[in-house]
Amino acid sequence: MKKCPNCGQALTGQEQTCPNCGFNVEKYRRDYFTEEAVEENVERREADRSLEKEPADKLSRSAYRQKQEQNAFTGNPTVEKMLQWMRDNTTIAFLVGVGLLIIMSFSRPLGWTAFAVSMALLIWTGHRDSQGEYTADRNLTEYIRNGASKVFNAFDDKESEIEEKNEDFSQTHPKFEAKLEKVKKKTKKPRNFGIIQLSILLTSLITLVLLFLGTGFVTSSSKLTVASVFFEVANRQIAAGKIVPALILYLFLAIFLLLPVFIMLAVSQNTRVSRVRAFALSLVESLVLIYLFYQLAQTVSATSYLSQAVSSLKSYAVAIGISGYLLILVSCLTTVLAGINMFQPMVKPEQNSEE
Repeated sequence: MKKCPNCGQALTGQEQTCPNCGFNVEKYRRDYFTEEAVEENVERREADRSLEKEPADKLSRSAYRQKQEQNAFTGNPTVEKMLQWMRDNTTIAFLVGVGLLIIMSFSRPLGWTAFAVSMALLIWTGHRDSQGEYTADRNLTEYIRNGASKVFNAFDDKESEIEEKNEDFSQTHPKFEAKLEKVKKKTKKPRNFGIIQLSILLTSLITLVLLFLGTGFVTSSSKLTVASVFFEVANRQIAAGKIVPALILYLFLAIFLLLPVFIMLAVSQNTRVSRVRAFALSLVESLVLIYLFYQLAQTVSATSYLSQAVSSLKSYAVAIGISGYLLILVSCLTTVLAGINMFQPMVKPEQNSEE
């Protein structure tokens, strides 16, 4: 040791104390410059370096990202509890969201007020201790599932009753005997709908409701529904002798009215093919709505029949109302739910009964 660790005075290496400040150089040399002390310092430094390199070397990319997300919520436990509550009580959260959409379509001030109240309740729930899944949410989910299943099973039972009444007729006609045997071999299984299927049915029904609610389009004199504006503009096109643009408008209206019905029918069948069909129909509905409303927001040159139909609709409806935007939102939500339902595994009724 060539310098005093306390004052920096030059030393020869033989002093026991510093001649300048009186620091106990011998004790310092004995404590920190023995072989054991040097090895201990080296091990401590290597341990610190390994701790610094451990997250980058040993953690995978997904694990590191998950750890970073968890650390992001560490400073705000209220947000974490709010998200956890929504994950545990999905049925209540979904029904509240649907209720807000319906209220917003009737009255925007009332809808925003209800939204503020629901957010305040959610924040208040986040400040409380985590309760997990509510019994009310579990009971509500089971009640909706059983109720919808009973409705569709009632249609199946009615169909079976009609088949039994026609059994005598089928037996007296040999031509229908082969078809009757095929029907008998097919066992009727009760349909058990999950929360995704019920959500698709509900959003499709909301789509039909929004078509006939006010403030779909805003004209120069009043606020009208989406269906009434399409119907009235198409009638005006026919009166003006423009048959093809009128037929295009009627086609748009038929798509908006029939596609939700076909989506509900496809979901009610609850087969692999019907799930794909429901997703395809919902995707077509969303794309048509987005395309039409995008064209209404742009300057359209009437160079084709489609452009003539859109321009005539734009000249009559000067603005899109709140129901029009909600219609796009609900249609996109139906498409997302139908896509999730398409990739869900098929659940057999006997498996549900065993559970």
